[in-house]
Formats: sequence, C-alpha cells, structure tokens
Amino acid sequence: MSHASTLPSPPSLIDLEATFLPVAQMRQITRVTAIEGGAIEGEVDLGPDHWVWRQHFPTDPIYPGTLLIEAAGQLIALWAWGQGQRGRPRLVRTGAEFHSPVGQWAPSLVLKGEVKRRRNLNFGSVQIFSEATLVATVEAVLVVLGPANV
Repeated sequence: MSHASTLPSPPSLIDLEATFLPVAQMRQITRVTAIEGGAIEGEVDLGPDHWVWRQHFPTDPIYPGTLLIEAAGQLIALWAWGQGQRGRPRLVRTGAEFHSPVGQWAPSLVLKGEVKRRRNLNFGSVQIFSEATLVATVEAVLVVLGPANV
C-alpha cells in the first residue's frame, strides 16, 4: 500500500510566487522537482477534490487536454525563468498527443521536459505521466517577450 499521499510534498526548487506564472486555478504547476541543463521536472497535485472534477465533466470527470498543454507550457516557462529570462511568456506553437485519460483517481501528474533555447525562443518537449503511465506528450514553443510598458 502506498503512503505517498500522506507524506509532505517536497518544496519547489523555484519559488512559483516570484515567477511570471498565472495565479489561482490557471496555475497548473504545483512544484518544480528538478532542473538541470536543458531538463526540468515538475508536478501537479490533483486528488479527488481538485476543482476540475466538478466542472469537466461532473458525471464523467476527466482532466482536460487543454490543461495538460497549459501545464507543459508553464513547465517550459519555468525553465526559461530558471535561465534568467524575464518578461511575458507566450506559447506560440503547441502540438499534443494524448495517450491515456487522466481521471479523478489520479493523485498527481509528473511532467518531464527537455528544453532548448534559440535566441528568444524556447523549444520544449514535455512528457506527462499519471502514476507512471504516459498520458500525454506535448511539443511547444514559448517566447518570453520584453516587460510590458506600464
């Protein structure tokens, strides 16, 4: 029997509150667990009480593919942040393959990304796992635009 849900979660290696990620329900990444070179890993806490299950779809709860893509984009943005990029992150291209559904039984998602930077573009490939099952592969290009003029 697994006791992973009763153990405290490790802290994030990047202070998510200090980054340019969205807030509240739009923030998909719960913590960054590894970042080295072009690799980054993160987690999304789910569990049976996650807000998405009541909304998508109440009688057949499933984690939306759009939020899997968003989580992958946010992981790439956090890699860019870790590399010192500041400004306004924008996904400019995405593509995804969905391999297995994520249902209400899933305690969390694990994202493993590889990112390469060319000039101001960040090319990422992110694999998303639920309980060691590959559920999605996302390819994305993220640009970090200069700070907004206020």
